[in-house]
Amino acid sequence: MFARSYQLDQLRNSQCDSTIKIIFGIRRSGKSTLINQYQSWLKQDGILCQQIKTIDFEQDLAFASLTIPAMVSKIKKGLVKEKTNFLFLDELESLPNYQQLVRRLTSIPNIDLYVTGSDHQICKLAEQFPCQLIAVRPFRFHEFIDFHHQAADFTALYHYLNRGGFPFAQSIRDDSSVRNYSEDVLNTIILKSLMQHPGLVNPNLLKHLITFLAHHSGVPINVSQAVTALQERNIQVSNKTLASYLAFVQEGFLFTACPELNLATERVKKTNVQYYPVDPILRCLLTNHQGALSAANLTMLVFNELTARGFHVYSGQKGRHPVTFIAIRDAEKYFFQFNFSFLNQTTYDKAVSGLHHLPANAHRTLIIAKPGDHDWGRDEDFTTVPLLDWLTNE
Repeated sequence: MFARSYQLDQLRNSQCDSTIKIIFGIRRSGKSTLINQYQSWLKQDGILCQQIKTIDFEQDLAFASLTIPAMVSKIKKGLVKEKTNFLFLDELESLPNYQQLVRRLTSIPNIDLYVTGSDHQICKLAEQFPCQLIAVRPFRFHEFIDFHHQAADFTALYHYLNRGGFPFAQSIRDDSSVRNYSEDVLNTIILKSLMQHPGLVNPNLLKHLITFLAHHSGVPINVSQAVTALQERNIQVSNKTLASYLAFVQEGFLFTACPELNLATERVKKTNVQYYPVDPILRCLLTNHQGALSAANLTMLVFNELTARGFHVYSGQKGRHPVTFIAIRDAEKYFFQFNFSFLNQTTYDKAVSGLHHLPANAHRTLIIAKPGDHDWGRDEDFTTVPLLDWLTNE
């Protein structure tokens, strides 16, 4: 099993620290594998098997059908007295009113509690309890090349765009089987997620919506625009209903929203939101195209990498000068301009004008995809880095 070292370190560092560890992310991204790896490490560290208990709320239907008091009573009976018990609640959002179970368990001494979920709603536990949030995503590019023992070059980047980062897909040899597996993953995500949102009853609408978003990855859109596009395909839907489905695709980690930040007012705009699929294979499947080394696909990778690094990411501009991404982490702003290539000095000057109009002390980075193009300008106002270097060196 490929070790997700960053997430494993997060778990080890928060062991027995009185927080609830929330391990969240899209289905099939490796959450259960991460738990297994961590449990193996616990055993190597001297923890007894009896001290480790896992409850899968999607598989253990008999347990999931119990009342909350009955669940708590059964869990208590299985605890090892006078020792720390490591309790893992897998896919907890499958349980209605799971907050009640968590509240009861946090009052029991000697329990180190771990929760996994495939819906962003599970993260709201952090509003009620001290929590450590641990995101598990499909493989990032640097994990992909580590797994396949490949060099960080454009051939590997092309393979990544077309195979995607879902861990199990990496062990499948032929491309058609990878595609079949990935389609199964997508359908499973849609069906299981819809089962947990009984108010959303139209899988056909959902499929058309995510196909529209995939075709318009990185393009600013609003609800009215999406409604019009779907109605042109004879999909009748209101603005209110579509807004609910847009929230759904984000909560299920299929797409991540990139809203626009007004740098003058520091307010996030409600319109002109960009949406990016959480993994490149989703865009391939939904658009029925190969993952070419295009500006749109590579911009998607830059966005996903920024979110994986813990940034809240926005689009924006300084005056009339656009900046590809504004990334905020720990109250610090970082500005990223991404360009595929530059044909000449004029093209370069236009592309970096947004960076030049930012304050002199702003963190500014120009990321360039095409080899050699990072020689343009030799600008001292910002850092210039080739895309491959930036993807593989955090």
